[in-house]
Amino acid sequence: MMGRPPRVPVDLQAVTRDIKHRCARMAANLETIAQNADPVFQDPRQIMLELVLAEHEIEAAMAAMKRA
Repeated sequence: MMGRPPRVPVDLQAVTRDIKHRCARMAANLETIAQNADPVFQDPRQIMLELVLAEHEIEAAMAAMKRA
C-alpha cells in the first residue's frame, strides 16, 4: 500500500495576497469592458481578450484556494 507524501505547510498570507491580486486584475479586465459604451462593436478582439484574461484569473484563484 502506497502512503501519501507528507503535507507541505501553506503560507496562507501569501495565498491570500495572491488571490487579492488576481481578483484586482480580474476586476480591471472586466472594468475595461464595462466602461465602453458599446464594447462588442468597438473592438471585439480586445473584449474577447479581456474576458479570457478574467476567466484565467478566476480559475487560477480557485486553484490557489483549493491548494490552500
